[in-house]
Amino acid sequence: MKYLFLLFLFTISLFSSTAFIDSDTLAKKIHNKNLVIIDTTNKQRFQKEHIINSVQVDIGKFRHQVGKYQLMNSSKDIQKIARELGINNDSEVIIYGHSKAKELLKSSYIALALIVNGLSHVSLLDGGFNEFAYDYDNLITTEIKTPKTGNFTANYQKNILVDMYYVKNHIGKTPMIEARPLKYFNGSTQSKGVKRLGHITQAKSSYWHDKFNSDETLKSDSFIKKIFIQKNALDKNKEVITYCTGGLEASMNWYILTQHLHFKDVKIYDASMREWGNIDSTPMEK
Repeated sequence: MKYLFLLFLFTISLFSSTAFIDSDTLAKKIHNKNLVIIDTTNKQRFQKEHIINSVQVDIGKFRHQVGKYQLMNSSKDIQKIARELGINNDSEVIIYGHSKAKELLKSSYIALALIVNGLSHVSLLDGGFNEFAYDYDNLITTEIKTPKTGNFTANYQKNILVDMYYVKNHIGKTPMIEARPLKYFNGSTQSKGVKRLGHITQAKSSYWHDKFNSDETLKSDSFIKKIFIQKNALDKNKEVITYCTGGLEASMNWYILTQHLHFKDVKIYDASMREWGNIDSTPMEK
C-alpha cells in the first residue's frame, strides 16, 4: 500500500505544472549549476537589488520594430542573447520581474521566445521579486554576475507564431482570445497606438491580468480553468489563437494556456492590434 501511495505521488509530480514556481522551490535550487535566473527589470533597478545568481536582460533583445508594431527577433538573434545569458540546451531557466505588471509580461514574452526556439525547461517565478525577497532577504544581492557563455542551439517551433493572413483565414473557424482590458475589447476606450475601436470579429475577451492576485501570484487552477475552459468554451485539444495590443499581453495568456494548463495547440498573433487595428480593411466589431 505504501509503495502504491508513493507511486501515486510520483505520477502526480510528473504531470504537475512547473510553469510557475514558488519562492521555496527557487531557494532550494538557487545554486544548481544548470539553473539560469533571468531578471526582466531595467539595469538601474537590477543594480540596486536582485536575486542572487540572476542576470538582467532587456525585452528589446528579443523584439524588433516593424512599422507600428513589434515582432519576435530571429532564431539566430535569440540564440545569441540566450548564450550571452549563459543558457545551455539543458538549462533550467527561471524568469522574474520586480512586481510590476509590465515586467510580468516581459517575463512571459521572454519565456515565449525561448520556448518558440526550442528550450524545454522554462518557468516564471510566482509573485516575482517582491514575493521572493520577502521570504528570502538573505538571497538578495547587489553583486553582478558575469555568466559563462552558453551553448544553446535554437530549434524554431514553426507552429506557434502566426501572422495577419493566418488570423484572417481562421475567423469563425478557430477560437480567438484577446488579452487586453475589456474597455479596449468592447471599443469604449481607444487602445494606445491602435487607430480603430473594438476587436477582431468573433474574438472573445480574456484580460490577462484577471488570472493574477494583487501580489502578482497566479490565481487558483479552478479559477483559471473556469475563465478559459468554461467561460470561453475552449478545448485544450483544439487550436486557439491569442492576441492583444502588441504581443506582450497575449504572451501571458499563451503561456498559461500552454505551459500551465497544457493546451496542445495555441497560436499567438504577435503583431496583434498594433497591426490589425491600424488597417482599415481587417474584420472588426465592437
